[in-house]
Amino acid sequence: MNKTIKLVIVIAIVAIIAIGGALLVSQKGDLTKSQKQAVSGQPIKIGIIVYPGFAPFFIAEEKGYFEKEGVNAEVVIINDPVQAVSALAGNDVQMLFSSADFTAYISDAGVSIKEIFASDIGYGSDGLLVKNDVNSINDLKGKTVHLSMGTPSHFLLRYLTEQEGLKGGDINMIQMEADQVGVAFVAKKIDYGMSWEPWLSKASERDDGKVLFSSKDKPGIITDTFIVRSDILKSRRNDVKAVVRAWFDSIDFLEANPREANAIMAKNLGLPIEDFEAQVATVKFLDYSENLIKFDEKADLNLFTLTKEAVKIYKEDGIITKDIKAQDIVDSSVLKELYK
Repeated sequence: MNKTIKLVIVIAIVAIIAIGGALLVSQKGDLTKSQKQAVSGQPIKIGIIVYPGFAPFFIAEEKGYFEKEGVNAEVVIINDPVQAVSALAGNDVQMLFSSADFTAYISDAGVSIKEIFASDIGYGSDGLLVKNDVNSINDLKGKTVHLSMGTPSHFLLRYLTEQEGLKGGDINMIQMEADQVGVAFVAKKIDYGMSWEPWLSKASERDDGKVLFSSKDKPGIITDTFIVRSDILKSRRNDVKAVVRAWFDSIDFLEANPREANAIMAKNLGLPIEDFEAQVATVKFLDYSENLIKFDEKADLNLFTLTKEAVKIYKEDGIITKDIKAQDIVDSSVLKELYK
């Protein structure tokens, strides 16, 4: 694993643990910080990054679904995942975007969380760019693949290659951000790399380039989710459930009014609607019934299975160090109680 990414992860985890320690000191007294928030009626803050799969929460804000469900909630845009984990650890946000693989990273950092619903699945959002000497996953053995370590792209690559019998050591993985991978691939500076749109569509701009696979070929491996701090779920359970109901209200609105919904989401993410619609086409939002399936341990690519695989892969690749148990993270109880 690249030394730079190892250093970044170590620094992030140390910082998070330090924040956690400070919180323990500051929370001594009659009420914890989360309990004080519940008593004061402070908003539940929902951290998201600029990504279409998380944008329906902006519909909830604009259409008044939080108020309809009786909860004080606020959507906060966060610049990057490391900053997001720090914000969650410090209780600056109480709910946060995640994914089946990212929950393992957060838990490894020492933050107690519960994964309570799935927002969407990747449907072409991430894929592998290759030159035309690679025609199957097995052809990747011995090749150097550039990718952003510890991200859904990393998980997708390793999950699919393991299904074909390749281990982590069979592929030389080099740290590079997804956009940089796309630029370098089209310029013929690298030959293999995990990226996303618009670079997957641009692969053909290279005369010997193509997409070997994307998340559309096996939808559900990349499953985007939302997590909540365990203490907040305990102290503000009804508020958390109201936030989740507001999410599904937004999904219903999106299905009934796609153009207006896309305009709301694009505006709040600071994107032209044409760009947003091109990006949102690479994700599939999950409704309530589809969420119940994702939390069913007997279902294909359910969150328990995906989390177990992520822990296994990320431990092998040096992203995490702890033995994280899926049952300690994945929590279907909120969904099951949602409309009772």
